[in-house]
Amino acid sequence: MTTKSLEELSELMRSEKLAYKKCCNYVSETDDGELRCELGRLANGHRLRYETLKNYLEKN
Repeated sequence: MTTKSLEELSELMRSEKLAYKKCCNYVSETDDGELRCELGRLANGHRLRYETLKNYLEKN
């Protein structure tokens, strides 16, 4: 894997991790149940993408 590819994957991982943290923070700040559910769903998607990228890097 090229250095450029590793840098791009690292940036994607940082972005997914930040988005996950932001969603989790917003969940804790809202009282709207429907919004909390949607934000939780979005957070889970970011977490899963982060883990997928991490697993890919560990295998290669």
